[in-house]
Amino acid sequence: MAQTAFDGFTMTKGELCIVADYGQSKWTEYWEGKRLRENLNIGEFTSKIFMPMLGYGITDRISVFATVPYIHNKSDAGYMADLKGWQDLAVEAKVQLTKNRVGKGTLLSFATVGFSIPVTDYIPDFLPYSIGLGAKTAQIRAIGHYKLDKGWFTTIQTGYIMRGKIEVDRETYYTDDQYYSKEMAIPDVWDGSVRAGFDNRHVRLGAQYNWAISTSGSDIRRNDMPFPGNRMDRHSVGVSGLWWTPWIKGLALHAMGDQVVAGRNIGKSFTWMGGVQYVFKPFQKKKNEQAEN
Repeated sequence: MAQTAFDGFTMTKGELCIVADYGQSKWTEYWEGKRLRENLNIGEFTSKIFMPMLGYGITDRISVFATVPYIHNKSDAGYMADLKGWQDLAVEAKVQLTKNRVGKGTLLSFATVGFSIPVTDYIPDFLPYSIGLGAKTAQIRAIGHYKLDKGWFTTIQTGYIMRGKIEVDRETYYTDDQYYSKEMAIPDVWDGSVRAGFDNRHVRLGAQYNWAISTSGSDIRRNDMPFPGNRMDRHSVGVSGLWWTPWIKGLALHAMGDQVVAGRNIGKSFTWMGGVQYVFKPFQKKKNEQAEN
């Protein structure tokens, strides 16, 4: 995407970015706690994702983003039914705090705030087939971005995601203690990434390391199914690329790949995603016509 809520790039006032992405995530091994294992009752697990996104520049320093993914989860072994549907609406606002010349480049800092809320009544307590955890969230994030005049850049960002409780179809459950309630606490998450790459008016290429660490939760018990109250940690490495087409101004193609290299209570997955995006100023023509009149 031309800009996301967690990178160091900016949109100008009045710019609208429309994105349509499709991707898949696959794994055959998962971490049961810290133990990497297979499960013949699952086989290869596949998650297919269609993700429409919108970004809009309110001013040259403030942008907003919205996305709601459609997810289809299935496995090629066992007798578990596929689960699919629209997941959570996520909305974030990104504010550029500072912009300074440092050496032969520009240093920028940003802050973001956001929230998410389920848009359908999906089942959260049927992992790994559930399409989401079903929790309302709120998050804050800080971003630092340095770009040399020749196009090389590096970005460091980190954030904290607060998750609300959910209601599950069970009378009792165990995390750090035995609870007798249908309300289940979902662990908060501290996440972030370090990214380096190259950007100019034709392409944007990058490589990055990502992490997400739960602040609480329990491990999957031996030979048991996971559930939303588990601690879910992940560390991954990935690459991404974006190419602005010469045929249509504002039209770009992009793709990414990401491999989980370490984790806890999650699948050891490889994820790829590709899509198209179009950036334009829908209200500029009207304003120009009004100015001429």
